[in-house]
Amino acid sequence: MRALWENPLLQYHLLGATRHRWKRQPWLYWAATLGTGLVYLLALQTAVNYRPGIDVALWFSLFIMCLAAPLMAYNLLSSEYEKQTWESLVLTRLTAREIFWGKWGAALTRVAVLTLLLAPFLLFSDIRGWYTTTAAFIVLFGWGVLLASLGVWLSFKLKRTLTTASALYAGQVFVLLLFPMLYFILGERSLPRELISAVQSYGDAYYTWIICLFNGAFIIYINPFYVALEMEHFRWLSDWWWTEHNGNAYQQGLRYMLWGFTQGGIYLGLALLFAGFTYRGIKISWRK
Repeated sequence: MRALWENPLLQYHLLGATRHRWKRQPWLYWAATLGTGLVYLLALQTAVNYRPGIDVALWFSLFIMCLAAPLMAYNLLSSEYEKQTWESLVLTRLTAREIFWGKWGAALTRVAVLTLLLAPFLLFSDIRGWYTTTAAFIVLFGWGVLLASLGVWLSFKLKRTLTTASALYAGQVFVLLLFPMLYFILGERSLPRELISAVQSYGDAYYTWIICLFNGAFIIYINPFYVALEMEHFRWLSDWWWTEHNGNAYQQGLRYMLWGFTQGGIYLGLALLFAGFTYRGIKISWRK
C-alpha cells in the first residue's frame, strides 16, 4: 500500500478538485471565502470579548459541525456513480483499500481542519483545566468524524448525492431533536439527572451506562448538545479531580462517568463501524 498522503485519490479530493473549482468559478469562490472569513473573524472577536461558557462555545462549534460535516462527505462516492466513473476508478491500479482511504481520508482531513478552525472558540471560553478542554475537543471531533463516516457510507449505499445529503440532515433532526422530544413526552418530564447523581464510583458509572440503554436516557446522554450542557458543571473544579472529593454529588457522578470522553469514544466507535461497512462494500464492488 502506498504512503497515506501519496494516495492520488486523496490528493485529488483535497487539492485537485479544489483547484479545478477555483479555476472554473474564481469570483464565486473568492466571494464565498471572503464572506466566510469575515463572519469567522467577527464570531471569534465576540468569543474573545465575552468569554462564553464551555456549553455555549461547544454548542456553537457543534452547530457549525452539524452543518458542515455532511457537506464534506455526502458526494464522495455517489458522484462516481452519477458521473458513471466508478467502473473507470475500479479499473485503475488502486486497490480497494486505497480507494477507501482516498475517500474516507479526505472526509477525515476536512473534519480535522474544521475542528482546528473551531478550536479558538473552545480555548477562549470561560473554562480552566485540561479535562474540560480535552473532553470538549473529543466530543466535537468525534461527532464530526461520525457524521463524515456515516456520510461516506450513505454516499456509497444510496448512490445519490441529494438523497445522501437529505438523509444526513434529516437523521440529525431525528436524533438530536425529535427523539429527545419523544423521551420527554412519552416518558420523563425532565432531564434524566437522577441516575448521574447516584453514581459514586466507576462501577456505578458502568452500570449506569447499561441501565440508560434500557430506560431511554441513553438517547439524551449521547446527544452532543446535552453533553455540552452538563460540561458546564466542570467550570470551576480542579483538574486533579480524582484526588479530591469536593463538589456536589452530581458533579462527582459526571466525572466518574467520564462525561465527554465516553460520548466521544462512542462517536468514534460508531464512525469506525460505518467506515468498516464502507470498506467492505468497496471491496466487494472492486472485486466485481
